[in-house]
Amino acid sequence: MNPNQAHQLGKTHPGGNLAAVDELPGGAEPVTPHTGRFLPASRYRHPGDVIRLIVSAVVLTGTLAAVAVAHSRLLSPGAPAVTWPGSGPAGRLLTGLVQVAFVVAAAGIAAAALRHRRFRLLAGLTAAAAAAGATLAGILYLAGDQHPHAVTAATGHGSWLASAAFPCPALLAAAAAVTVAAAPWLSRPWRRTAWITLGAAAAARLITGTVLPAELILAFSAGVTVGADVLVTFGVPDRRIGPGGIAAALRSAGLQVTSVDPAGVEAKGSRPFAAATDDGQRLFIKALGADQRDADLLYRTYRYARLRNVGDTWPAASVIRAVEHQALITVMAERAGVRVPRVDRVIKSGGGTALLVMDRVDGSSRGHLPAQQISDDLLRRLWAEVDRLHRAGIAHRSLRAANVMVDDDMLPRLTDFSFSELAATQRQKDLDLAELLASLAILAGPDRAVSSAAAVIGAQALAAAVPLLQPLALSAATRRAIARHDGLLAATRSAAAAASGLSGQPLARLQRVRPRTLLAIAAAAGAFYFILPQLAQVSSSWHALQSAHWAWLPVIIAASALTYLASAAALIGAVPGPVPFWPATLTQAASSFVNRVSPANVGGMALNARFLQKNGVPPSAGVAAVGVNALMGAVAHLILLVIFFTLAGHQLGQAFKLPPASKLLLLLAIAAALTGIVLATRQGRRFATTRLVPGLRSAAASLRTVAASPVKLTLLAGGSALITLAYIGGLAASVQAFGGGAGITECGAVYLGAALIAAASPTPGGLGAIEAALVAGLTGIGIAPGPAVSAVLAYRLATYWLPVLPGWISLRILQKRDYI
Repeated sequence: MNPNQAHQLGKTHPGGNLAAVDELPGGAEPVTPHTGRFLPASRYRHPGDVIRLIVSAVVLTGTLAAVAVAHSRLLSPGAPAVTWPGSGPAGRLLTGLVQVAFVVAAAGIAAAALRHRRFRLLAGLTAAAAAAGATLAGILYLAGDQHPHAVTAATGHGSWLASAAFPCPALLAAAAAVTVAAAPWLSRPWRRTAWITLGAAAAARLITGTVLPAELILAFSAGVTVGADVLVTFGVPDRRIGPGGIAAALRSAGLQVTSVDPAGVEAKGSRPFAAATDDGQRLFIKALGADQRDADLLYRTYRYARLRNVGDTWPAASVIRAVEHQALITVMAERAGVRVPRVDRVIKSGGGTALLVMDRVDGSSRGHLPAQQISDDLLRRLWAEVDRLHRAGIAHRSLRAANVMVDDDMLPRLTDFSFSELAATQRQKDLDLAELLASLAILAGPDRAVSSAAAVIGAQALAAAVPLLQPLALSAATRRAIARHDGLLAATRSAAAAASGLSGQPLARLQRVRPRTLLAIAAAAGAFYFILPQLAQVSSSWHALQSAHWAWLPVIIAASALTYLASAAALIGAVPGPVPFWPATLTQAASSFVNRVSPANVGGMALNARFLQKNGVPPSAGVAAVGVNALMGAVAHLILLVIFFTLAGHQLGQAFKLPPASKLLLLLAIAAALTGIVLATRQGRRFATTRLVPGLRSAAASLRTVAASPVKLTLLAGGSALITLAYIGGLAASVQAFGGGAGITECGAVYLGAALIAAASPTPGGLGAIEAALVAGLTGIGIAPGPAVSAVLAYRLATYWLPVLPGWISLRILQKRDYI
């Protein structure tokens, strides 16, 4: 039998039997190339259509967001449009040619469908065109473009065939939807011709000024979205290679097969076939095409967006490379003594399909193995195979029960190396162990699974898998199966921790960003970014945006970039030893990303301490250096606050109204009393003696060491001051971009006061609090509410939101180069 048909340790079924299940590598369950349950047998859903649907929907959403923000500049009759070649003869000729091509293409599609009696296809294409046109018309209406032909009417030139409004954006969207929806029924040359024709028509409409660029982007994205949605919903014709094509490919490779039939297993990562040759050899063939590769790309992209530190890599460059990779790893595993199906050869067949030919392995049909036959000896043999695989430097990456086969001699074999890694990291091997522990606990119980593992791989290897015994680290099949047994995963983790001798280990963090964190940030940002303009007169804010001098924007961005250079200099100055400058700068950029999800810059400080430790600074000295850097930043801020408030003078009277001196003294007295009460308690004294005093002593020692070097002291103090000055410069440039009205001293005083107020906010980066304080401060020094809100929004966009992507890239670079 083939590897997927022999005994497999799989899902538990009624009666205690174990059934064979095969999934996409890694437990993925994206849209697969399998025929959907509601589709006829002649159709299936292609993952490439899902990718097109997602990409086009993202483009459509982004364009709509841009139109909502800048409607007058993108979608109004006064929006900039290309006017060459104008209304002259060349423009009329080009417009007429486009209209002729459009009419001929539509007539050609209808005639071809009628000729081949594809009435259902013609009806589907007509429905897709109508849906795309109606969708775009609705979008334009909701976006405020209630006169979509105003632009073309303003150009005043039609052609000798029709007015300049034909084809309108709605018709272009319909044409894009028809092109996408009809693609599976067209040959490659005809598909290229269709897209070239549609692209030429769009380009001609653009350069003649009869359509706006935003309308064109909306038309194409809406059309592609609707067309891809039609294909995902109703499927595409199944023209993948079948048994006849498989037999022809095998014979062309020198294998004289007498029969080829679909294998009796469900496979989502490949299409399995069983074959027999004239000399009695029995073969198992895995066929991989473009649909499997698209499914793999979709799955890995999803995991990359959701998970971190799980060792995923990007898919192979082509289908044949993916099959060669799987064959190579299988051969290398066999050479290392691991029991795997023997690879016969790799064949490249027509239609972009690659075949992996392996020997079929004897075993019982349908893969049913009674639960009582899962002996301790079988479990230990399985762990021995996995240990041998790992010693060869290979990680299976998909060691769920479905990929473990038991032959007629009750010997385990490992199958399906499509997701494996040849030069595996330790984390990838640990994930293998966690996956196998969880899957075996379902079948044999946590105690037997853990004891058999400890007997073979040892307590140390078992301990590394304990933090990974969590749902996110498991495949979809194992996660679903173990969820049916309440408390089984926790029991397995406890048993593994006890067997390894290490208890109380925290779970490894695998989720890249928690959804609740994203929701909290989005809610806070949305609340302040939408409420503030309303409080400060929406109309004047939008008017200020429209009349802004955007030449100041590069200055704001440059000031934001300068803060990271200055922060790197300050960090280097806080450390007695040498620290590389550019990695330190990347660390500051990465901190901007980390601090977006952590209040009070806690994440950034921890990242800096980790960076210093990886660069040879002792942990205690690194933490002290980060503390000294933060302390010097606070001192620089207070000094600059006094200087700018003194220079600004009475102009800040309306911006920041301080309470009377008597109230300030009362507040100080209350704060001193609360501090005394806390220190009078046992917990307060313990905190002061174990955390506060040692930290202050360490910071003081580090500060004395830094003060002994004039260069280090200059870097620390100068960098700390330059950070604040750069932010002040960015705010002043933003104010100038929206009409000015305040000098740099007033802007500096407003920023320093607002930052001091926002420091008490628990939100990441003072989100919301600093925006409100800055708007209040700017309006207090005489700037109109509309320009004040616009200036604050532009300033925060450049200094808070735009650095997020570079910060994430910097974090990835630091991780890849082992700087953190």
